[in-house]
Amino acid sequence: MKISMRGLSSLALAVAISGGWATAGWAQQAAGEGGEGARASTDEIIVTAQGREQRLQDVPVAVSVVSGETLAEQGIRSLQDVSQRLGNVKITQGTQVNSINIRGVGSGENPGFEQAVATFSDGVYRSRSRASVAALFDIERLEVLKGPQGTFFGANASAGALSITTRKPDGTFDWNASGLYATDGEYSFEAGVSVPLGETLSGRIAGRASGTNGWVELANGGDAPHDDSLQGRVSLRWEPSANWRTDFRFDIAQSRTDDNAAFQLLNCPPPPGFPMSAVCGQILAANDKTFGSELDFVSEGVPSFQDFDFHEAALTNSLDTGAGTVRSITAYNWMKVDSELSLVPAFYPTAVGGNVGFPISQNERYRFFSQELRYESETGGTFEYLFGGYYQHARLQFGGLSNFYFLPFGAVIENALAVDFPNITPSTPLASGYTSTQSEDTFSAFAAVTIRPTDNLRINLGARYSRVSKDGTRDLTAGTSLNGDPASYVPFDNGTAFSGTIGAPITGSVAFCAIIGCALGDFPVSEITDDAFMPSVSLQYDVSPDAMVYAKYSRGFKAGGFSANSAADVFGPETVDAYEAGIKGSLAGNVVTYSLAAFRMDYQGLQETVFDSNAAASVSNVAEARSQGVELGLGLRASDWLRLNADVAYLDSVYRNYPNAECTKLEIANTPRGQTCVQDLSGSPRSYAPEWSGAVGAELMLPVSSDLDFTANPVVAFSSSYFMTATGDPLLQQEGYAKIDLRLGLSSHEGGWELALIGRNLTDKATASYRLGVPGADGSVLAMLERGRSVALQFSIRK
Repeated sequence: MKISMRGLSSLALAVAISGGWATAGWAQQAAGEGGEGARASTDEIIVTAQGREQRLQDVPVAVSVVSGETLAEQGIRSLQDVSQRLGNVKITQGTQVNSINIRGVGSGENPGFEQAVATFSDGVYRSRSRASVAALFDIERLEVLKGPQGTFFGANASAGALSITTRKPDGTFDWNASGLYATDGEYSFEAGVSVPLGETLSGRIAGRASGTNGWVELANGGDAPHDDSLQGRVSLRWEPSANWRTDFRFDIAQSRTDDNAAFQLLNCPPPPGFPMSAVCGQILAANDKTFGSELDFVSEGVPSFQDFDFHEAALTNSLDTGAGTVRSITAYNWMKVDSELSLVPAFYPTAVGGNVGFPISQNERYRFFSQELRYESETGGTFEYLFGGYYQHARLQFGGLSNFYFLPFGAVIENALAVDFPNITPSTPLASGYTSTQSEDTFSAFAAVTIRPTDNLRINLGARYSRVSKDGTRDLTAGTSLNGDPASYVPFDNGTAFSGTIGAPITGSVAFCAIIGCALGDFPVSEITDDAFMPSVSLQYDVSPDAMVYAKYSRGFKAGGFSANSAADVFGPETVDAYEAGIKGSLAGNVVTYSLAAFRMDYQGLQETVFDSNAAASVSNVAEARSQGVELGLGLRASDWLRLNADVAYLDSVYRNYPNAECTKLEIANTPRGQTCVQDLSGSPRSYAPEWSGAVGAELMLPVSSDLDFTANPVVAFSSSYFMTATGDPLLQQEGYAKIDLRLGLSSHEGGWELALIGRNLTDKATASYRLGVPGADGSVLAMLERGRSVALQFSIRK
C-alpha cells in the first residue's frame, strides 16, 4: 500500500493541533511520570542535556525525553523501536554497524567511523554502534538531543546524542519485576531490587533474560532471527557525608543470535533495463521460483549468526564545595562481536563448490578508557559556569574473511589479465583476509558560561577544544578457503610473480585486487591528528513564566580515521555549523504543551561509504551537505482521562556538492566495460532522511472500580520514503509507511501491578531496515526485514 505523505502529514498536524505532543510529545510526557503514577507538568521534567540537572523548559535545544518506566510499560527494549516514535530519528540494524541518524545525518557503513550521533550512559561515551544492543536496560530516562553536541558531554558529536541515565539505589528498599511473551516467541523476564546496605551505602542489582524465535519465515524451515540475550547490572551508591556522593556500576551483556542476517532476496530476475546476471540466473535455475520486489517476510535461510559481548564499569564521584560541584567520571568498557553472513541471500551451486555464494565472517574487539573531570558552579545566579577536561583512549581491532564464491573469479582474473596462474583455476575458491588495528587518544578541554542580564534573558556561551590522535595498521591478503571457514584460509605465496597485460609481473594477490577492487598491505600513513575548536552561543528569553524562545549557533566536529574495509582509505575530519531557533511552553496551566524548532546544519567533509558491484567499499569525505527542517511537538490534556500527543518533523537533508558519487545499480549495469561510472548527487537527498516522520497517539485512562484502572494507548508512527545508501538509488529505497500500535492495560489503582496487552504494527506493514545490491547480480537487492505484526502479554509488579 502506498501512503500519501501529504495526506498523512496533514492528518498528523490536525491531530497535533487538536491534541498533540510536547517535545517530543509521547517522550516528554512519559518523562514526567512520577513513581506513584502522578503526572508531572512540563516544567517539572528534569534533564541533563547541558551537563547538569535543569528543567526541560529551560534548555535551549531540541530534546526528547522518555522515562524508563514508560519504556518498560510499552515493552520497548531497543533504540530502534524508540526511533519509530520520534520525528527525525532513524536507528536501524546493518551488516557491519548499526545506523544511528538524527536530522538526516549519521555515520556510514564502516566500522572505522566515529559516531556522528554519540551514545552516553551516565555520561560515559559508548563509541561503538553495536553497543546500542545494551542501551535500554533498567534505566531512569533516555534523552535524545538533536544537533551538534560539543560542550556538555565528555566526547563531542556532530549530529546529536543519546543520553541514558540508569536507575540507581537511593537508600530505600524497592523492587520491580516483569514478564512478557509475544506471538513470535519473543520473551522478556526482568527484575531489579534496591536495598540499603548501611547508613551511607546502598545497592541495586538488576537482570534481564530476553529473546525471540523470529518473525521471518525461512524457506528451509523455521523462523529468524533466533536470539537469546542476557543483561545484568550491579550498582552501588556511597554517601559518607552531605556533600560527597560516589556512584559505581558494572554492566554485562551478551546476545547469541542465529540467522540474524535472514535477508529477503528481491528482484531476481531483475527489473527492466538490467541485463540478466550470471548470479541471478544460477539462483533461478537452482530454485523453483522467482523473487519479486515486494517484502513478504520470507528468507531463503542462508546461515548467519552474531555473538555480542559487552562489559562496562563506571565510577562517578561528586563533591559539593558549597560554591559548586566537582565531578569525576571514570569508565572502562570492552566489547566483542563475532558474526557470519552471506551477501548473496539464496542457495545455488557455485562454480567453486558449495551452495553459498558470498560467505563473510567478521570479528570486532574494542577496549575503551575515559576520564572526565569538571567543575560546575551553583545555579540560579547572575553568572553560572562550568569547565573541565576529558581524556579517552580506545583500541579497535577489526578483521574478517570474505569468500568470493558467487562467480568463477579465477577465470575472470586470468581472462582479464591474460595471466596463467598455476594455482588459480575457474573452480578455485578465492577469498581475502583482512585485519586492522586502530588506536586513539583524545584530549579535550571545555567551558560554558550563562549570564543573566535580566531575570528573563540568558546568554549562554560555550566552547570545546579537542585534539584526536590515531594510529592505524592493516593487512589485506588474497588466497583460498574452503566453505567460508576462516581456519581453512591460505594466503597466496606472493614471492612469485607472473607476466600479464597490466605490464610488470604480478602476483596472485595483486591480480585478485585488480579485479575485485581492494588494496593490499598497510595504510599509506600510520598516524593522523585532528583538532578543532567548537564554539557555541545561544540566547534565550522567557516571554512569560510559561513560554521561552531561543536561538542558538554551534559548531560540531568528528575526527577522521582509518577505514576498516577492503580499501586502505584514510579519511579526514567532518565539521558542521548548526543554527537553531525555537519556542517551548505551555498554556492554560499545562493543559496544552508545545515546542517548535527550526534548524539548519551545514556540513563540510561529510564522511561517506560507497560500494562497488562486488560490495567492495571505499570511504571519502563528501564536499558539502545541508540538513534543515522544522520539528513540532504538541500535547493536550483534554480531560483527567484523555491525553492526546503528536510529534511531527519535516526534513530537507541533501548533498550540496557531491560530483563524484557512486552510481545507481542501473547506471552501473549499463556502463561499458572498462569505464568507471560516477554520478553527481549535488542537490539529492541523503540516506535515512525522510521528508516527513513522527507519530501521533493518545492515552485513555478510566477507572474500572475503586481498585482497578484501565488504560489504552493507540499510536500511529509514520515516515515518508527515504534512501538507504548514499546513491539516490530507487532500488535501495524504503517506501513511506504508517504503523499502528495499541496497548491495553489493567492495573491496580495504587500502581503496584499491571497486566497489559501490547500490539505492534497491527496492520503487518512490511518494511526493511537495510538494503544493499546483491554482489554480482545487478538489479537484485537484499533486504533486512523489520518486525511485522506482534501481540504480547506483559505482567509487571513493583514496590
